[in-house]
Amino acid sequence: MPGIGIINNPHSRKNRKYPERMVSLGQIVGNEGKSVATQEIVDIHEMARLYKEQEIDILGINGGDGSNHVTLTAFIEEYGDTPLPKIALLRGGTMNTISNACGIKGTQAGLMMNLVNKYRDGAPFETILRDTMKVGDRYGFIFGNGLIHNFLEAYYATGDPRPWVAMKLLTRGAGSSMINGPLAKRLFERFRARVIVDGQEWEHESYTAIVAGTIHEIGLGFTPFFRCEERPHTFHFLGIVTSPAGFATALPKIFFGRKVSPKKIHQVVAEEVIFESDQPLKYTLDGDTHQAGNRLVVTAGPRLEIIVR
Repeated sequence: MPGIGIINNPHSRKNRKYPERMVSLGQIVGNEGKSVATQEIVDIHEMARLYKEQEIDILGINGGDGSNHVTLTAFIEEYGDTPLPKIALLRGGTMNTISNACGIKGTQAGLMMNLVNKYRDGAPFETILRDTMKVGDRYGFIFGNGLIHNFLEAYYATGDPRPWVAMKLLTRGAGSSMINGPLAKRLFERFRARVIVDGQEWEHESYTAIVAGTIHEIGLGFTPFFRCEERPHTFHFLGIVTSPAGFATALPKIFFGRKVSPKKIHQVVAEEVIFESDQPLKYTLDGDTHQAGNRLVVTAGPRLEIIVR
């Protein structure tokens, strides 16, 4: 049998703290596959070519949200028109938003043991289909700029990227927005951009944030992308145009995945979005921050089969 191929990110916070867990995954997979720790992106591309040649059945990714999108980008590029194997997200990061949104639960070792046991016995896996988004030349599940990028910059600047720290920052930001405080001004700094959605230009010239997703969650339990499964090969796209105070009052609806007034947030299900701006476009993809030029294209990417259990 072709087997299971594991990519470990030794730089993820959880794997740095518990490096022995990567060793354990290799021991668990045993003769059913191969487990490799990749130090650089070039290593991931090398393993993608090898795993493609070996025609592995399952690609396991041991890292957090950022590791997932970096690994998937390399594999999508190397596989080209060849469909990717089933994907197993092993929850090896501090923030595992993608795994949570897919309903994947358990420890790294527990998830790995389930994979190996079912694979060895030929038992069926419970899987779901999820689209990716292509953002520039990267692939992922959650895109955001403006407020989303600014929030993550402030979050990472704390030097303590843990969920409770993110919730504390969100609470401070919501409070600051009600009095137009300095934190709110920094987080909600508007940006100018021309936005074209499936060939139609939107009327607004500036935004608080632009966000898009192919999974329901954006983190901390918030589910703004409740239309992400409406049509295959699309993504739920939102343009936030409201004030800081208006956004704060909309948070309960965003949390529970309910529609917000279009005066505050425009939303559509899209196949392609084009951004054009007179300034470099800063954005996030699955929690990693990036900077593009003055033009950025977001399209639907490959549809993946993800193992839930």
